[in-house]
Amino acid sequence: MNCKKCNAEIPDGSIYCCICGVKQASSGRTTKKRGNGQGTVFKLPNGKYKAMVVLGYYLQDGAMKKRTASKVCTKKTDALAAIPELKKQHARPADMNLHELNEIYLKSRDYNNLSKSQQDKLGYAWNRLKDLEFCGISTLTVDDLQTVVDNETSTYYPARDMKVMLSHLYDIAIRKEIIHYKKSEYLELPDAPKAQRNCWTIGEIASFWDDYKSNPFTGYVLIMCYAGLRFGELSRIEISNIHLEENYMIGGIKTEAGINREIPIHHKIKPIIERFIKGKKHKLLEMNEDNFYSKYWDLIKRTGARELPPQTCRHFYFTSMTAAGVQGGIIAETGGHSSYSTTMKNYVRIPLADKIKAVNQIE
Repeated sequence: MNCKKCNAEIPDGSIYCCICGVKQASSGRTTKKRGNGQGTVFKLPNGKYKAMVVLGYYLQDGAMKKRTASKVCTKKTDALAAIPELKKQHARPADMNLHELNEIYLKSRDYNNLSKSQQDKLGYAWNRLKDLEFCGISTLTVDDLQTVVDNETSTYYPARDMKVMLSHLYDIAIRKEIIHYKKSEYLELPDAPKAQRNCWTIGEIASFWDDYKSNPFTGYVLIMCYAGLRFGELSRIEISNIHLEENYMIGGIKTEAGINREIPIHHKIKPIIERFIKGKKHKLLEMNEDNFYSKYWDLIKRTGARELPPQTCRHFYFTSMTAAGVQGGIIAETGGHSSYSTTMKNYVRIPLADKIKAVNQIE
């Protein structure tokens, strides 16, 4: 016989060529290779056969990963027959339009957990996106999105809501592996208006007290008003740092003057704090930020107060302390400021009526 590679004459029945060393005999296994995308079948150690198909690829941590589907069968013929069925069962849509994605989002848990006011904002945003309603999300470009946003609004908040609405739709499309990233992240929004610093009126504070009688959550807002707390500070106060008998608690964030400061407990909020710490082991507020803000805006709508952010509670605290004639150093220290000038510049909001009253004192 001759070597199948170098063609040298070698003894009959040789397994290897004595000249070039190439194996001559076949292993006896005849494996027919299937083409790409046609699936594969292989035998398991337990004697059964596994059919597997590659359905697609996705990006994770900077690397492309395979998305597969498989089925174990007793016979090889059954495993081969299972490949088309696996493809059919686990097929993903090539594309979905914004209308289809919005229908899915409106039935989602994330949407149903939003407050009514937040749902309304997204509803208005969706109406502004109607020109793109039946466009496939994979075909939309950033320029397409930007054009609609620019045409529909020229102010920050409506444009922001459109961007948020698109972000939710992109999340669904990514989960369905239609696309791999959010083009909405590249949208440019109009400049945000400068925050208008305001202070709660006595009437609005009174409406909070009335609301607290039937809605315990409002007690947290009252604590913020009478202790000068930011949300971040309220959410971090440990129960072990609340000293009700001595009428103070330890807390604070941000600056050196603000961290771990002594926060006096007003006699009006002491019963609220006592109520909230009963049965709790760790923190005064055991609620995440999203839920807090959702409940906060529901409170504002319920009481008819102005639509001002939670930071307004801190403005009320400093303004009320100043109006009561408390020494500037005490006001700054209890509020976590290094100087009273910072307090006056950023937080104290003297009502116009008080300014007029002061001017009229001039002889």
